[in-house]
Amino acid sequence: MEAEIKVAQPDDAESLLNLMKKLVRESDTFSVDPEIAQLSVKQEARQLIMINQTRGNIIIVAEYQHDLIGVVTVQRLSDSDDGELGVAVRKPFWNFGLGKALVREAIRWGRIQSNLHSLLLIVEKRNHAAVHIYRECGFKDHMKHRIIQSEGNYQSTIEMKIKVK
Repeated sequence: MEAEIKVAQPDDAESLLNLMKKLVRESDTFSVDPEIAQLSVKQEARQLIMINQTRGNIIIVAEYQHDLIGVVTVQRLSDSDDGELGVAVRKPFWNFGLGKALVREAIRWGRIQSNLHSLLLIVEKRNHAAVHIYRECGFKDHMKHRIIQSEGNYQSTIEMKIKVK
């Protein structure tokens, strides 16, 4: 399977909003800002224009047969030279290497185009596949045993970090 990995553009807005809705339904380890559900396609397109004009934020998507199937985001943390990475792939496309390809593309962007010093992420310890991908891509454990509440259950997490500058 060959998916195209590219920076999300304004004309991807509707597909990106639809992808986010699908990802939330398919995974209990992926969360989205609830405000995204309130965005119109036009508002999302404007958001993508603004994001693409920064050097501390990016949305990169995987597209297969004209359908978005995965996404990686980097969002600059306020008052910091770090960006928070988030990645998700639609369940039917798991185990094809897309998650790793998206993470590697975000790291490449971080090193070449961003003005960030590091990328951080928080992953649930039970998400062994994701932890494996992040470590394989060069992320190191930064802080362990952070606990988050997920749908009424507490989950142990690991904060991971990779330097890009």
